[in-house]
Amino acid sequence: MKKRKEIIAFDVDGVIFDSTEECLVIAWNAHQELIGKDEKISHPSEAKEDYDQKFRSIRNYVRSMDEYLVIFYGNISENPDQKDFEKCLDSIDDDLKKLYTKSFYNQRKEYKSRSYEQWIRLHYPYESILEILELCSKRKELFMVTGKDKGSVKDLLDYFASDVVVQEIYDKHAVENKLIALKKIALDCNVQHSEMKFIDDNVTHLFEPQKNEFNIALAEWGYAMPDHIMEAKKRNIPILSLNDLKNFIGL
Repeated sequence: MKKRKEIIAFDVDGVIFDSTEECLVIAWNAHQELIGKDEKISHPSEAKEDYDQKFRSIRNYVRSMDEYLVIFYGNISENPDQKDFEKCLDSIDDDLKKLYTKSFYNQRKEYKSRSYEQWIRLHYPYESILEILELCSKRKELFMVTGKDKGSVKDLLDYFASDVVVQEIYDKHAVENKLIALKKIALDCNVQHSEMKFIDDNVTHLFEPQKNEFNIALAEWGYAMPDHIMEAKKRNIPILSLNDLKNFIGL
C-alpha cells in the first residue's frame, strides 16, 4: 500500500504573507462603513497617525476581523500585552463585532473590485516562504487554516505562488475555529492528530490544538509577540524561525 503523504497545515497572515498594510486600510474603511462615514483610505500613508500607531500596537494580537474594533472602542495602552488586549475585547458588544465583521469583508471586496493590483501590493510574502510552500505541496499534502477569507487566499497564492497546490483552504466561513478545521482535516484524511503539523504565528491559536495532540509550532518570523514567545516556551510549544521550518515539516 502506498504510504500517505504527511499533512501540513499553515496559517496565512503572519506566516506566509505580511498583510499589515492591507488590514490597516481595510480595518479603517470597515469602521467608516460601520459608523456611516466615508473618510476612507487607499494606502497606509493616508492613515491618521494616532490610528496607525494604535493599529500597529495591537495588530499582532488580532485573531479575527472583529477584533480590530479594539482600536476604535478599547481603552488600549501604548504597549499592550495579550491580557490588555483581551480585557478591551471583552468590553465590546458581540452584536457590534458581527456588524463590523460584515463591514470588513464588504470593504475588502469593494477594494479588490476597485483596485485589485493595488490590493495585491499591500501584501508581502516572507522571504523564502513561497519556495518552501512549493516544495511542501509537492512532497506533502498542504492545507491552509486561516482567518482570512478563502477567496483572498486563493487570489494571493495565484498571484505570488501559482505552482503551489493546496488541498483545501479553511477560513472563518467554513469552520468556527482552527481546532475544528484541524479535526476535520484529520478525520477526512484518516490520520491521527499527532501525525498532522500546524504552524501559526498567534500562540493562542495553538493552545487547543496542543491539548488535542496536534503537532504544532509557533512561527516567530511573522507577528509573534514577545509575550507570545514566552508563553510558547512555558507550554513547550516549538518556536520556529524560517530556517527551522524545513526541518520541522520534513523537507
